[in-house]
Amino acid sequence: MNRTPNQRENSRARRRPTSVNRTPHPQNGYPDNGYTAPRHQPEPDNAYRFQAGSPRRTVHPSRQAEQAKTASRRPMSPQAVQNGNTGVVEASGWKRQLAKAEAFWQKDVVRVQGGPDLFMLGLILLLFALGTVMVFSSSYPLAIKEGKNSNYYIANQIKFLLMGGAAMAFVTFLPIRFWKKWAPPIAYAVSSVLLLYTAVAGMAEGVTKRWISVFGLFNLQPSELMKISLVLMLAWYAEKAGKRMHELDRGVFSYWWNTIVPCLILGPACVLVLIGKHLSGTIIVGLIGYFTLLIAGSKFWWLTGTIFPFAAGGLALFLEKNAYALKRITTKMDDNANILSDAWQTTQSVYAIGSGGLFGVGLGQSRQKYSYLGNAHTDFIFSIWCEELGFIAAVVLILLFLLFIWRGYVIAVRAPDTFTMLTAFGITTHVGLQAFLNMAVASDIIMNTGVTLPFFSYGGSSTIVLMAEMGILLSISRRSYKKKNDLEREQMRIRAGLD
Repeated sequence: MNRTPNQRENSRARRRPTSVNRTPHPQNGYPDNGYTAPRHQPEPDNAYRFQAGSPRRTVHPSRQAEQAKTASRRPMSPQAVQNGNTGVVEASGWKRQLAKAEAFWQKDVVRVQGGPDLFMLGLILLLFALGTVMVFSSSYPLAIKEGKNSNYYIANQIKFLLMGGAAMAFVTFLPIRFWKKWAPPIAYAVSSVLLLYTAVAGMAEGVTKRWISVFGLFNLQPSELMKISLVLMLAWYAEKAGKRMHELDRGVFSYWWNTIVPCLILGPACVLVLIGKHLSGTIIVGLIGYFTLLIAGSKFWWLTGTIFPFAAGGLALFLEKNAYALKRITTKMDDNANILSDAWQTTQSVYAIGSGGLFGVGLGQSRQKYSYLGNAHTDFIFSIWCEELGFIAAVVLILLFLLFIWRGYVIAVRAPDTFTMLTAFGITTHVGLQAFLNMAVASDIIMNTGVTLPFFSYGGSSTIVLMAEMGILLSISRRSYKKKNDLEREQMRIRAGLD
């Protein structure tokens, strides 16, 4: 059949892909013959496609309304800001560029498995060694006062260190897949049951119930076990539900997976610790969980707005039911508090720190540990350190903890996956938070809360659990990455016999 040129051109135009609703134009590669594409077209499988030679991406009309709603919530690329564009084209392009940069970086590195991080291992051993010396120096007056051998507390501490050292060595070389599969939910469930048992039949000290006896070997404080259990559980959840946690444009469903479900893990842990009237432990558990969730991807305002009302209400209820805790706060805020009764312990702690001067009174020469400063070998061991070794030693100790935090975060950054990264971050944050709170209490910066100093304070459960945590951290450090060039250079030196 004979057809005119216009009929042939219209026939060819109808066979062209109809993913873009536009009027043909000479700039697009074919003549302007008046043909107009249909107004209503079915959406093709690939509604997003690039035009050859065009810097912009064309989007099917049925997707424009949906993208307009989410465009304001997407980050903008520097190029989009410079050009004044705020559309989804640039936002999606920026994400694509980040993915390409990540893929390019991955080409230059390779995952390796070797020995534990030697810098972190040396730092851990140094801190435990210094802590052991201080436990002996600060505890023998109390042992003599109680009619025991002067080496009673240091002998027990060495026993705890041996048990914890065995746990640390075992955990260091335990495969990470063990921790990722069943350990987090099991540890969380066991810690919860132990906390409930402690609240009912635990060993009382004053008005609190925080310990249970473990076969007569040592007293276990389940709140210490809950700290690491919570870290493992949150890291486990973040890896399992990672995709759902990071989808922030699905309304209520996004809020549920991003914030509510993690809070259902964090909330019971805090409540169970608080039941044992352990306010300081509850604060530490809550802060560990809060910071871990922020790193895991929980939205800041969602998480803060959800946690804060419950935390404030729980604290108010606890202070109303426990007058002794409220009295600690009012004593801290009262400049005229009686230093012979209400403010005795913190006042003696400040005396000990101030007596040390620049270089201290000498190792073992502290005067405040002779029945003046209570709990000198546990909660206030930092005060004895400052008194005997001085301000310089206090600065050195703070720097050692800062080095530990820095190296722990380096291990977290180099971790091979989400679970190990968050676990390393949570353990490091736990040690840093607890060290800061202990030093702040000893220096009378905050109220007396009964927080031990990691690596230094005397204790069975705290020492053993902490050393097990260090084993997990060292185990994660065994699985890191190296640049391919550095790895090839090391292998060449080994083959040449230079290393």
